[in-house]
Amino acid sequence: MKKITKIVSVLLAALMLIAVFASCSNQSEAVNTEAPVATTEILATEGESTVEDTTPKFAEADYGGIKFGVYFKDQNASHYRGMYIIPLENSSDVIDEAAVKRNLMIEDKYNIELVGMESDSPNTTVQKDLAAGASNYCLVLDSRRSLGNLATSGCFTNFNKLNVDFTTDWWDANAANDYEIDGKLYLMPNDVSVSNLAGCRFYYFNKEVLENFNLTSPYEYAEKNEWTVDTFITMVKSVSAPSLDGSVGIYGLVNEDGAVRNHMLTGVGVFTVERDSDGMIVSKFGTDYAERAQTFLDKIKAVFTDKNVCLTFEEADRMDAANSAAYSDTFKHARGLFANGHFLFTHSSMGTANEYAEAVKGVGVIMNPKFDSDQKSYYHMMDVSANIWGIPADSSLDLEMIGNVMDYWAYVSHTTVMESFYEITLKAKRASDPTAASMLDTIKGSIRYYITDLYAVDTSGMINNAYNNSVASAWKLIATPLQKNFQRVYDKLCKLDD
Repeated sequence: MKKITKIVSVLLAALMLIAVFASCSNQSEAVNTEAPVATTEILATEGESTVEDTTPKFAEADYGGIKFGVYFKDQNASHYRGMYIIPLENSSDVIDEAAVKRNLMIEDKYNIELVGMESDSPNTTVQKDLAAGASNYCLVLDSRRSLGNLATSGCFTNFNKLNVDFTTDWWDANAANDYEIDGKLYLMPNDVSVSNLAGCRFYYFNKEVLENFNLTSPYEYAEKNEWTVDTFITMVKSVSAPSLDGSVGIYGLVNEDGAVRNHMLTGVGVFTVERDSDGMIVSKFGTDYAERAQTFLDKIKAVFTDKNVCLTFEEADRMDAANSAAYSDTFKHARGLFANGHFLFTHSSMGTANEYAEAVKGVGVIMNPKFDSDQKSYYHMMDVSANIWGIPADSSLDLEMIGNVMDYWAYVSHTTVMESFYEITLKAKRASDPTAASMLDTIKGSIRYYITDLYAVDTSGMINNAYNNSVASAWKLIATPLQKNFQRVYDKLCKLDD
C-alpha cells in the first residue's frame, strides 16, 4: 500500500549550549547554521490512522572542534554547588554518568569540546575578565543574586537575542516572563543545570513521627483540597514531646528562621513583588494583600514562637550541641535531627533530599500550604542564592552558536540528567512513595520568580518587620523607599544597550 507522508513544520525553540573559550567568537565557522525548527512528522498508510512524531528537531552545524568554556560554581562547594555541568568521567554517581553521556552527545552533534572552569564565586571575576578582554568562556553559572548585581552593570547579554523558545519544557517560561524588563532578559535557568529545581523550597514530613502520633497524612488533606495553613498549624501543634533533660525531644517543626516566612507568604498567594500593566515593578504587600498577609503572619507567629512545638535550626543545633561536630553546619545538623525522628516537618529544598536517607520509615513531600481551600493553586518560590545562567557581554561571542548549542544541551539534559535527578533520584529513591512523586510534580509546576531576587532589592526586611510588628507599620516605613528601589532597577535595565 502506498505510504503517504505529510510533514508539518512548526516554529519551535532554538538551541543551546554554552560556553566557548574565546573560540565561541564570531570567527568560528559552521558548515550549516540554518535556523533551527522543530517538526511534527505524521506518517500514515491510506485508510489507517496517523501517528505523530513530535521529536523536536535542532539545527545542524559543525563548529570545527572549537572549545566552549563554561564558568560555573565549584561542584564541590558546600552550598549551591554547580552540580552536573561538566563532571569527572570516572564518577560512579548515576547523575554524573548521565551528565557525561549528555555532554558527549552535545560535543558529537556540534563538533565542539566543552571545557569547564570552576570557582567558589565566579561572579567575583566576570567583570574584571570582561574589562581585560579575558572572558574565555561563553556561559557563567552562579548565584542569581550575585549575577544580578553584575547584570545591572552591563556584564551580560540579553537572552532574547538567542533564537530560543523559552516555553519549551527544557527552559522555564515563568522565569522568562518574570525576569524580563523592557524586553531584556539577562539571566535564565534551563535544564542543563539542576540548580533551579534544587533551589525550590517546600515541606518534608517524617513518616515515623506521623505514625507515632497517629496523625492523618498531609497527602490525604491535599487530595481533599484541605492542605491549608490552618491544617498545617494543627498538625504542628499535635507533636510536642520536649525532653526533660534538655536534650532534643520531639517537635512539630524545625525551620530556618526568617526565610521560611518569605516562602510561605508566596505559598498563600501573597506576592511581594509583581509587575503592573506597563511592566513596572511594584509591590502590593501593604495594599491589596495587607489583610491576607496580616492574617497569615498572625497565625504562623503563634506556632513559630511556641517552643513546645517549633524550633529554629539554630535552637535545634544548640540543644544537641554534643553531636554538632558530626555535621558540617547548623542546617545539616537540624535536618539530620529531622531525619532521625525529632521533628514532624522541616522546610527545605529538593537539593537537600539526600540528607534524609536515615529516616527509618522515609519522608514525604508536601507543598507549601494554601491560605484556605478557596485558593486555586499552590505556589512556591526560588531560593535567592540558587544558581542561574548568564552570557558574558562580549561582542566577540557567536550568539547564534551559543543559542544552538545551549538549546540542544538543555533538551538532552531534560531527558537524561534531569530525568536521573528528578525522576529517579528524587522521585523514586529519596521521596519514598508514589504520592510524593506527584507532589513534586505539583511543586515543580508552581514556581514563581521575583525579579527583585536578581537585582538586590530586598523585601525580606519588610516581611520580618511585618512579622514582628504589623503589615501596616512595615508598609508605612518601606513603601516609598521600596518603590524608589524598584524604579532604580527598572531605569538601570532600560538604559542598558540591548
